[in-house]
Amino acid sequence: MNLKKIILLAVIVILVVVLSIPLARNLIRSFYTYDILIKGGTVYDGSKEKPKVEDIGIKGDKITAVGKDLSGSAMKTINAEGLIVTPGFIDCHNHTDLNILMALLMSGKTDDFSMITPAWRNNHNYITQGVTTIVTGLCGGGLPDTNMWLGLIDSQKFASNVYHLIPYGILRQQLFGDNQPTTLTAEQLDTLKKMVEKEMQNGAIGVTVGLEYAPTCFTTTDELVEIAKVVNKYGGLYDAHIRDQTGTMHDNGQPGVLNSIKETIEIGKRANIPVHISHIQLNLPWNNVQAKQMYGLIEQARAEGVDITADQHPYDAGYAVLSYRLPDKFKTGLGVNAKYKNPEGKAEMIAATKKIFTFLGPDKIMLTSGPEKYINKTIQEIAKMEGKDPAEVYVDLSCLDPAPFALFQEISDKVNRENMQHDYVFTASDGFTVFESADSPHPRFFGCFPRKIKKYAVEEKLLSLNDAIRSMTSLPAAKFKLKDRGVIAVGKYADIAVIDLKNLKENATYAERGLYSEGIEYLLVNGKLAIDNGKITGKKAGRALRLGQ
Repeated sequence: MNLKKIILLAVIVILVVVLSIPLARNLIRSFYTYDILIKGGTVYDGSKEKPKVEDIGIKGDKITAVGKDLSGSAMKTINAEGLIVTPGFIDCHNHTDLNILMALLMSGKTDDFSMITPAWRNNHNYITQGVTTIVTGLCGGGLPDTNMWLGLIDSQKFASNVYHLIPYGILRQQLFGDNQPTTLTAEQLDTLKKMVEKEMQNGAIGVTVGLEYAPTCFTTTDELVEIAKVVNKYGGLYDAHIRDQTGTMHDNGQPGVLNSIKETIEIGKRANIPVHISHIQLNLPWNNVQAKQMYGLIEQARAEGVDITADQHPYDAGYAVLSYRLPDKFKTGLGVNAKYKNPEGKAEMIAATKKIFTFLGPDKIMLTSGPEKYINKTIQEIAKMEGKDPAEVYVDLSCLDPAPFALFQEISDKVNRENMQHDYVFTASDGFTVFESADSPHPRFFGCFPRKIKKYAVEEKLLSLNDAIRSMTSLPAAKFKLKDRGVIAVGKYADIAVIDLKNLKENATYAERGLYSEGIEYLLVNGKLAIDNGKITGKKAGRALRLGQ
């Protein structure tokens, strides 16, 4: 060992002992070209370009080099030969904040965030899918205070990055409670617009509504246009769980799902705002509605200059509060309005439910929460257990406070398959953080992204692997204005997945919904390894991101 190396080693030892280990580590890092060097992987960079076998050099939180046979030293080298390398996946429809809000409400301590445990913050069911960024606040529900939520992310640390949309339904609930007006006074509308403006100023990236749920099911199109105009001032977007996802025929002779897509397009035009349809799908009754009718409306609007996109999860069952299928007048955010929980109101709801059961049978609705003895049982099975009519069981359970959540076997797989082939339809889980082996509500919480890639791109070749990857990386990044994410290129953030495509596997099923996916060998979030050689590291390098970040 020469004298210079001996002196350097002595200096490092002194720094470790006398000063600090982090300082010593930084000194050591300075002698390397890269912190991490990913070598020899087949890189799908998020663009339309064909994949290439390349190396990727990372220093700090950024990609500093991309190319063939990169030279230079690295503190850690990842051999990615035989593996694919992609941008980290972006889940543009995530309800982790709503899950936290519901836990707070049920605890009765709405300002006690000590229940946000490390298990919640680890986000393991998403990082094991390759997800590095989630977008929260969807369907009009979630944490309404953008500063508070993003401040929690900053202070407590999450495994993934978090962007946030304004949950408009919660703002309406705060203002009106369960007595929701349909037509607003000028003063009421002005109050809501100011509430939305405040959250946009605090860094939200847009506004969301859940038009099949209370309270936003009571909104008019005109109200939504006015709210969207406020959001557009700040460069945000309008994201809608549309008013009707079914083939139910409306008074104008058109299926509800088509009318609802048209409403979204109208809002985009009138407010001059980018619009996005959450989990685009066709629910029962299908009534022979075709996918081409749905995407035909979208493509026509895009040709006319409307910035409209959508997302979907690749499953044939939905997940929602049990009461969501009831007519709007009965609904509250988490169940049934108290004024209808009487014999007359229940009789009216039972009559409505019997009509629902003519196309969505009680054997197609399975509880995932609520009374323990009913979990994982269908309404049909519960009715048999209790010796009651299925419609009566459905209404009685919907009247619980809060109402249980359930799986609804109602989505047209045929329409899903056709819709996913378009590059304006992204991939999203419509899920939230949940622990392995817990009573996961839906397999999409654990397997959405691997399923899209392995089943539909690799095995069935319904779309190309490149297009499947773009649907969960560069395309949502561009639409949701996620700066310097969603692509692999010099200067971009090092959110990167290294995937063993041969062994990529979703393990979660409808029978066993809480099993981690396999095949994500390495996952970097802002340059830190959340998964290393297939093992979760426990590092939480995610960041709270505001509009334009």
